[in-house]
Amino acid sequence: MQNDNLISLLKKENEQLQFELNDLEYLIGLREEELLMLKNKVASITELQSRYDQQLYHVEQMQQFVKEAQQKNIGAVKRENAMEEELIQSIAIEKEYYSLREQLKSSMIALEDNNNQLSDAVGMYKKLKDMKNKIAVLESSLEIAQLDNQFLKEELEEIKTAGININAAD
Repeated sequence: MQNDNLISLLKKENEQLQFELNDLEYLIGLREEELLMLKNKVASITELQSRYDQQLYHVEQMQQFVKEAQQKNIGAVKRENAMEEELIQSIAIEKEYYSLREQLKSSMIALEDNNNQLSDAVGMYKKLKDMKNKIAVLESSLEIAQLDNQFLKEELEEIKTAGININAAD
């Protein structure tokens, strides 16, 4: 009977142990599921970390791209300002060119007028020279005529004086 008791006790203990074993297997199953979920979470976190790193890399690339675009934009604005300044200078130079061209036309017209006046003056100076020559010829002729006249007066005087002497001798 003791054997039966012992067997019965062992059966009860065995049942108890079986029950505990089932509980432990159940708990182990839960823990394995939790462990699997944690592994999945770790894998998910690793995947998220990888995505985060990729997105961070893309953001850094975008920031670099934006920085380069801003620098290009600054360069473009500087070039645009320089071109605008150059255009303004071109316009000023063109205005000055047209002003100088008008002054040149005016000067050319004035020069042509002066050339015409100079040609007229040359003609007048030639006429004046010719007149001076004629005046010189006329003055010379006048002097000769005056000398002849003087000579004739002297001869007439001599004749008169000789005629008085002839009349007085008679």
